[in-house]
Amino acid sequence: MIAGNVQRVRVDLGDERSYDVAIGAGAIDELTAIDARTVVVLYDVAVEPLAQTIIAEFGSRVAFQRGLVGGEDVKTWGLAGDIFDWLADAHIDRDTVLIAVGGGTVTDLGGFVAATYLRGLRWCAVPTTLLAAVDAAVGGKTAINLGAGKNLVGVFHHPSFVAIDPAAFATLDPRDVAAGVGEALKTALVADPELFVYLERNMGRALAADPEVLAITVARCVAAKARVVAGDERERDDTGAGGRAILNFGHTVGHALEKTCGYGALRHGEAVVLGMRAALALSRERGLAPALADRIETLVNAIPTPHPEAAHDAVIAATASDKKRKAGKVRFILIRDIAQPYIVDDVNEASVRRALTALA
Repeated sequence: MIAGNVQRVRVDLGDERSYDVAIGAGAIDELTAIDARTVVVLYDVAVEPLAQTIIAEFGSRVAFQRGLVGGEDVKTWGLAGDIFDWLADAHIDRDTVLIAVGGGTVTDLGGFVAATYLRGLRWCAVPTTLLAAVDAAVGGKTAINLGAGKNLVGVFHHPSFVAIDPAAFATLDPRDVAAGVGEALKTALVADPELFVYLERNMGRALAADPEVLAITVARCVAAKARVVAGDERERDDTGAGGRAILNFGHTVGHALEKTCGYGALRHGEAVVLGMRAALALSRERGLAPALADRIETLVNAIPTPHPEAAHDAVIAATASDKKRKAGKVRFILIRDIAQPYIVDDVNEASVRRALTALA
């Protein structure tokens, strides 16, 4: 549904936890309609002017605010514990709504804090990076990292509302735009053939942060993810035919690269693009039609990424701690066709080594 300049996508969970994602100019203005006696705002200092605008709109209802330096370093036990102490000192109660403003690391942390403080506060996400808008801020996954790997401690806790204004993407670094486009392409490959065709036609404009292209891309990604999440909220469907695990296409190698290269060396979306190159190579090996594989590879390779300085042995070892393992086996999401993903757990080391050559 489109009202004025704001498009709304419903994430339908079948109960009172269902929520709206508002996309467009004016989406953030809708935050003030939240039914909350008090508000807590966690925000990335990189978008402090936007955060302070939101804080000013809530006025005296803001009981606590805290600026954070975004990045994987915020997703730690230590910082989460500090925030718990701050909330306790501010006498925050369950009538409070937490608002997380920033990229995916800030919304991940904010959602995790909201999920666990007082056994659960309501929260809202205001994603300000393209990557967060198409992925982290929608779907209810919240988490912090451990030394052993990303997102190993977390909980499913859906936001009550998500507000996305594509104008926030205008000042993003080109690498951050590319990272977000990479995650959007992943969604297209596993869940939206029309978005894949749209990105084929508009990849240059997307990478140039064209606001019209990004608004359409975000809306389609949110709608696709909402469909997937509604069908498998807690990622328990292992068939690969429509379960939430399909959204991890490119993530097995991607997460391993992030860990091996050192968190922060690669944007998450860049790691996913590299991981998709490996997943495509494995998909080819298992029967993906060469002509289609070439077409997909052309689009994946159009997204610029750094060259990862990671030994193949180290990457393979890092996949062993991937949270998608089951029964001790490392799982990969592969594709038979666009929007036809499937899960395998029998990829041998020799195949993985061959696939890793695609990273170059």
